[in-house]
Order: sequence, then C-alpha cells, then structure tokens
Amino acid sequence: MIYPRILQVLFPFSFFIAIITISCNDTGKNKIKTESKTSANNDTQEWVILLTEGYHNLNKNRSTKAADKIFEATELMPKKNWENYLVSATVYAPNGENEKAFTAIEKAIEAGFNDPELLKSLPEFSSLHNNPRWDSLISKTNDRRVASQQSIQNPELLEELKNMWAQDQLALSEYEENIRSLDSTASAEDYRQLFEPVENRWEINKSKLDSIVKIHGWPGYELVGEYGAKIAWAIPQHYPDVFYKEKCLSLLKKAIEKEDADPNHYAELSDRIARETWQKQIYGASMGETAPYPIKNPSEVNKRRLQLGLVEPIEVYAVYHGVDYQTPTEEEAQAIVKESYQKAQADYEKFESFVTLKMADSANVYITKAIEAYGDISNKQLYRASIELSKMKNNRSNRISLKILKVLIWRKWEKRYHILTESGLNTLHDKQEWIEIKELLEMSKS
Repeated sequence: MIYPRILQVLFPFSFFIAIITISCNDTGKNKIKTESKTSANNDTQEWVILLTEGYHNLNKNRSTKAADKIFEATELMPKKNWENYLVSATVYAPNGENEKAFTAIEKAIEAGFNDPELLKSLPEFSSLHNNPRWDSLISKTNDRRVASQQSIQNPELLEELKNMWAQDQLALSEYEENIRSLDSTASAEDYRQLFEPVENRWEINKSKLDSIVKIHGWPGYELVGEYGAKIAWAIPQHYPDVFYKEKCLSLLKKAIEKEDADPNHYAELSDRIARETWQKQIYGASMGETAPYPIKNPSEVNKRRLQLGLVEPIEVYAVYHGVDYQTPTEEEAQAIVKESYQKAQADYEKFESFVTLKMADSANVYITKAIEAYGDISNKQLYRASIELSKMKNNRSNRISLKILKVLIWRKWEKRYHILTESGLNTLHDKQEWIEIKELLEMSKS
C-alpha cells in the first residue's frame, strides 16, 4: 500500500478480516443503467496518466514532484477528489512547501473535506500550526462540517449509524488483541470462540440496519450524509451472508439511480459478492496484493465502470490500492481467459487424481487452486468435488466441502436441493455447519 498510515486514516472502511481461507468473484447480474458524467475514454485522458504516475512515484519517494502530479491531475478530474488534494498537502508541508500545502488543503475543503479533527491530527501538518492561515483553514473545515450536518435530514439516525460502526470496529479490535494471546497449540475452535463476539455484533448491526431500512428506506446522502451512507454500505460488507449482501446491493442500486449513494459502494459490494461466490468480478473493485482479482471480460472493465458512473478507470483505482495494473486489449484478454480456464481444469484433474489416491492434503491443495480461478470450474464439478471431499476423514476436506455447498446455494444453482438427499454427503450431517446449509437452502427459495 502507498503510505499505509495516511491511507488508513483517509479510508477507514477499507479494513476487513478474512474469515474463510477460500474466497472469490462476481456474477454481473446487476447492471445499473445510469448515464455516465465522464467522457467515454478516461483511460487516455491526461489526468489519468498524471494521477497514475504521481501515485507510482509517491510509492517510491514522497517527493514534491509526485505530489505536484497528483495535485495537477486532481485539478483536471471531472469530479474533484478531496483525498488526492489532502495527500498532496501531506507531502508539501513536511518538505517546506507551505504555500502549496495550504492551497491543496483549501482545494480539499472546496471538494468536500469537512473533518477539522482529522486535519489537526495529521503530524505532517505540524509545521503549519503556527502559521496565521492555519486557524482560518480549521474554521473553514468546521464551517463545511456544520453545513454538511445541517443538510442531513436525520442527524439522530447518523449518530445511531456511527455508534453501530464504532461497536463493529471495537469488536474487531478486541478479537485481534485476543488472538495475540493464543499460542501455537490453539485450535480452530479456540479461534472460532474468540470470533463469536464479532459475529454477534454483525448480527446486531444487520438487525438494526434492517429496522432503519424498513422505517426510512436505504440510508443515503440526503438522509444521513456521506459518512452515514458509507457506514450503511459497510455493514453488509462485513455481514457473511451473500443473500443479505445481494438484498442491500439492490437497495444501493435504487439509491444510485437517484444520485443518493456512491457508485463505488455498488461496485465494491457487487465485486465482493463475486469473490465470495467464486466468480469473476465486474468492476475490478476487489484488489489483491499485486493485481485485481480475476475480472470478467477484462478488456471491457472500464466501459462497465463508466456505465455505472465511476470517475476513475481501473488503472487509477488500482494505484490507490498500491497495485500496478493496465487494462488488457481484447486479444490479450482472450489469451488471459483461455489460460486461466486451462489452468483451472488442469488443477481440477490433479484434484481428482489425488482423490483417487486418497491423498486428502494434496486434493485440498488442488481443489483450492482450481477454485481460485473464480468461475472456471463449473457448478457440476464443484458439486462432485464436495461429495468426494466429504468422504475423506480430513477436517480441512470437510470444511472445503461445506464451503462449496454454501457457494452453490448462494449462486442459486438449479440442482442445489439435491444436496439434502445426496447420500454421498451423509458424513456431513453431524457437522454443526449442516444446520446452516439447510437454512441457506430454505432462504434461497426467495
């Protein structure tokens, strides 16, 4: 990640704990027909090149030249991004470029930045505190916050959402602290028990959000402001049930069509559903450490992003996450798709070989590799794999088998109801997770 401490402050909703070791990508069933406010060729515009170069350079060296490129690019963007201005300012100030730093902060305020406490807390700005202009900037930022709060229809509801999110983060931080106390002999059950308070909090927040939606509708900009809308989106991001995520996604779609929510939130939730159901993502919003998770028709990804109303092409979105990515040409994309499919099928064949040899650990490795192709293994193949894994006297094999069944149900596979009568899965019936399988099947009817 680029300057991770600052990004953690500026983008506090980017942190999610990985609960399950196998996860994947998106169906693309939900497309939003909104008219893009940007031109049709963002990937060739000057601001895209400048912004990408600026962040790449900043990742190597926090120089004012890199900050200049980020600032100039943001000036050219069709929709100004206050985070970019603030990042530039955090480079200018420590390098003695006070005038540029003040200008960048003022631009950030004009673009929507309204958090005076954050401004005061960033150590990069300590050299500005004695300058007469500093107090004026704090005052402007506070005025912006007050104006933003006054425009919100339901401030009390915003405070409730803030409390819900604070409890979510507290539960996660306590879990992180508690697992540090575990030694090498800790079992999966030890970790599961420590995670229960987090799951309980997610359940509470889901119930509260359901009540809010029932009374007020989806919490969008008009009702709870930008921050409240971001919290409303983050709650289903954490909640583990894909059906619930899809429900919230449909509500987000309606809010975006009324320009009452952030298209980025739709893209990120949509692509998160894709990852969790082991399918290729649509908008490229799910980033790995060095590349996006597999994308459906990757040469077309920026067209889909524009159709949704996203300002930044995937190259810029990727660089925000410290990833260097270039959209492939149609010919390159076809080669990528073909290679991915062939590799997934080869890994699946190896899995079947190790199943025949009753080598559970190796079978686990290769079914996991095949799954990581995100969509290149058919539902029928996955179901067959689940049956074979369930027969093995291996805890990890059984966990993967159960996870496959959950994914098939989340995908609403047309043959999913065979799961209950399949004799090959009888060994899973005494597992606690089997109750969840039956519940999910019932939920999938709607």
